Amino acid sequence: MPSNSVKLPPEKPTKEKHSHGLGITFFSAIILVVIVVTFVGAPVVSKVSEQPSAIFGTYDGVPIEFIQGNAFAQHVEQLNRFYEQFNQGNNNIELQRQLVWRQAFEQTAVQVALKREAEVAGIVVTDSQIDKALVFHPNYQKDGKFSEELYRTTGSADRFRYKQETKANLIVQQYAGDHIEGPLLSTATKDFIASMAYPQKKFSYVTFTDTDYPQALVADYAAKNKALFRTIDVSKITIDTSEGDANKVHDEAVKGDKAFADLAKAYSKDTLAQSGGNLGVRRFYELKSDFAKSDDLEKLFTLGKGAVSAVVKGDKSWTIYKVNAPAADADLASTDTLAVVRAYLGRSERGLVEDNLEAQAKAFAEAAKGDLVGAAKKAGKTVTTTDWVSLNFGNHSLFPSVTDASKEATWRGLASNEDFFKKAFRLTLGQISPPILASPAVLVVKVDAVKMMAMPNETPISPAQVQSAIVTERGQSLEQQILASPKFKDQFQAEFSRLFPTR
Repeated sequence: MPSNSVKLPPEKPTKEKHSHGLGITFFSAIILVVIVVTFVGAPVVSKVSEQPSAIFGTYDGVPIEFIQGNAFAQHVEQLNRFYEQFNQGNNNIELQRQLVWRQAFEQTAVQVALKREAEVAGIVVTDSQIDKALVFHPNYQKDGKFSEELYRTTGSADRFRYKQETKANLIVQQYAGDHIEGPLLSTATKDFIASMAYPQKKFSYVTFTDTDYPQALVADYAAKNKALFRTIDVSKITIDTSEGDANKVHDEAVKGDKAFADLAKAYSKDTLAQSGGNLGVRRFYELKSDFAKSDDLEKLFTLGKGAVSAVVKGDKSWTIYKVNAPAADADLASTDTLAVVRAYLGRSERGLVEDNLEAQAKAFAEAAKGDLVGAAKKAGKTVTTTDWVSLNFGNHSLFPSVTDASKEATWRGLASNEDFFKKAFRLTLGQISPPILASPAVLVVKVDAVKMMAMPNETPISPAQVQSAIVTERGQSLEQQILASPKFKDQFQAEFSRLFPTR
């Protein structure tokens, strides 16, 4: 530890591994996940002060323990203060408490894991390294710098504790730094990554959606598949114990001594039980998933009013239906029916709809080669324009985001669309794309402008930004690996519920 005069000697060469100099606040800067603040602060530690300790899990057998004053407790206090500072007006104290404790638990788990892995790896630090780091210990700081007076007036027990904490931090930061900062990227590699921000393009585009699917084709589908849209009004009873029990309830329903609704309330094991099993009016296609055999559903649609179906066997249950009103054909001339058919096509016949939309988009692209705006006006379509976009699949934070280039919903969903990037970024200035499938829509895009490098008023991406992004990603990856490791035993929920029982 530092001497009484606090003259720290220069570090001697050593063969031992040493720190990358990331500082003892390593976790707050790199390892810890950025806190997403959602709820207002509340008392989160009260109740636990009476507990000697609480173990929320382990890593490789090492307990992740809450003790007043330890790292876990400090994380809880820091997170709670953070929430209190930035959130006001939300009184969901119980949920906020659980969020604070869960985040503190995961932060502590990462620290425990890194310390354990560093120990297993045999990483050590020198006394000289520890002395240098102690100069920056928060308990020895006054007016933003090291205070000899604070150091001298600190008791020997606290000095020893601070030294051990600092040693542990240095070992952990070295282990984590080895994984996060290395292997180092060459300057050429970082320059190449930075150059991937260009070329950037601005687009104008037209969107084809399900509303463009012709009404005549909707009516044609309805006519050819009218059986799908028949209606029937039914109630049901679901039995989940055995087929024998279902048969007994079925026999009672057929006898009619007790109302079907009463039997549903007494025996049914589904969400409709308390309403007497009333399912209401359903179309044929809506009931298909409830019937393993289509013949059983067809038989239900042949029953008259008041009739009880045979027991219908499901995956893990048995169902009995009663017909409240018999089946009726759909009115295919009704606007409401055609709206139902259109919605059905959008959900269940995506290929059929998208084939038509692509055909419309292809014809439009041909017509728009000379004049996109004119062709759009003729087709009754709106032309939307974007901001600058780079070839940034997945919206990496280093490069201009596809999602941020337009506020229109279909465009904002293109960040991971391979079809878009393959077709749009092959285009040169003024060219129009073939149809781009952006389910549930189809796009046609035109390149309005191309930028090959940063403009004079823009700051290009630097190698330092590239390095920072890589370090951040490696840190997040390391944390995810720890929390997904079989060495990590998560007992948070059980321990939290014990400490904070629900009222």
